[in-house]
Amino acid sequence: MRGLALTLLLIGAFAARPALAHVNVPGLDVNGQCVGDADSDATVAINELITAVNNALNGCARLPVTLNFRGMIGDQPFACGTIFNNVGSGASEFIASDFRFYISNVRLLTVGGSEVPVELEDDGVWQYTDPDSHKSVALLDFETGPGNGCPEGNTATNTAVHGTVPAGVYTGVRFDLGVPFELDHLDVSTARSPLNFTAMYWSWNQGYKFLRIDTGDGKFLFHLGSSGCDGATPSRPPTTCSRPNLPTITLPSFNITHSVVVADIAALLADSNIDVNQPGTVPGCQSDADDQDCVPLFHNLGLNFPEGTVGTTPQKLFSVGLPAEEEHVEVKIASSADGSGQLIAHPEFDVTQPIPLPFAECLGGTGDECTGGTRIFSAANPGFEPIGEAEPGESLFKLADGVPVTLELTVLSDGLTFRSGDQVLDHVGATLVLGTTPDFHVDLEAQLTLPGGGEPSGTFEAGFKVTTTSSQYQSSDPIRVKFTPADTE
Repeated sequence: MRGLALTLLLIGAFAARPALAHVNVPGLDVNGQCVGDADSDATVAINELITAVNNALNGCARLPVTLNFRGMIGDQPFACGTIFNNVGSGASEFIASDFRFYISNVRLLTVGGSEVPVELEDDGVWQYTDPDSHKSVALLDFETGPGNGCPEGNTATNTAVHGTVPAGVYTGVRFDLGVPFELDHLDVSTARSPLNFTAMYWSWNQGYKFLRIDTGDGKFLFHLGSSGCDGATPSRPPTTCSRPNLPTITLPSFNITHSVVVADIAALLADSNIDVNQPGTVPGCQSDADDQDCVPLFHNLGLNFPEGTVGTTPQKLFSVGLPAEEEHVEVKIASSADGSGQLIAHPEFDVTQPIPLPFAECLGGTGDECTGGTRIFSAANPGFEPIGEAEPGESLFKLADGVPVTLELTVLSDGLTFRSGDQVLDHVGATLVLGTTPDFHVDLEAQLTLPGGGEPSGTFEAGFKVTTTSSQYQSSDPIRVKFTPADTE
């Protein structure tokens, strides 16, 4: 009777709602979850309804997910003992000595904007899940220890977070920078790793350092953590912290199969002069409410100061990047004449060679060949941006400022789709507003869906042209770009 009641409830729910937009991954609903419109035809047949009921009763299949992080100082990787120049508002010298941080409450964002928690793997070293509160935490560690110029650290590093999520389509990631209150005031001498690193701990009453950034000459330290914590004694866990200092980081254009979370110290320090320090305070910022050196740092983490609450200023520490080894191609937008003429979509790559789309995941299949299921191949390609400098010899000229540019699909092979944020380009004639010159750079996520079984092969094509509503320019001629699946499972 329970199954029948749920079936009738789902029938009513599906019948009452309007037809859904096309979903480009079979087996997932409009929000990218594993119930509902399995064949993506905007209707729910009886067999799909049965599948939806089974999913609702038994839970969706879970997929492994890895979030890769890259520690940077500007355009250079963080490295212990290295001197980085022109850091901060004072163009200062920065001697790298420590870079570590905790993250928690990790969740992915669906096409519809819903949050789906990532169930972190408890590996006993870098990730921990508390069996009582079910809160999880992971430590990202970019320093390489005393022998390399990071005296407070250790040689081991960790640049990835591992977990599982329900099968689905995800377009973003969100996490908290720090340790949840339930785990923030443990006894570090008995806590499980990674909550047993004393270098990431203040005291039982104050708790953990959520983020630690140090310089080798000691002129600047940034240790972020909760403050204003109220406990009976300094050696007893507090019951509250008036200033949580726990930023929420949202990266909406994040692809879990190939995007990298870039943590850039230089971006965080962009508004701080690290050679200048408020008199009577420790160098840098230790999250004290009366230390004005904390103000630009908190704001660049999206926090109000001194309240320590999540604010409205955009955070600058984290951004989305690509793996260093991934090939990325660009199409430059130009015009045929200076200040007028025809728009030109100019590929800066060999369009006769197909762009490889790495294997992303198998849905509903088994084995290395995804037998009986559906293979997904995906990459952030191609990108579109205005040309930076005119190339008269190539008849490529910069567009005037303020020109709106729109991308239009002119050719599309079966199985191939593109995504930008929550917009899906899945048919000839589909359009995407790229932006207004000179301030846009859009990387499309190409996605190829193929039946499982056997070796993936074939060449798939897409055609693009760019248009504008400006009377100065005419639409471009179409260009064609080829793609091929790459079985890197």
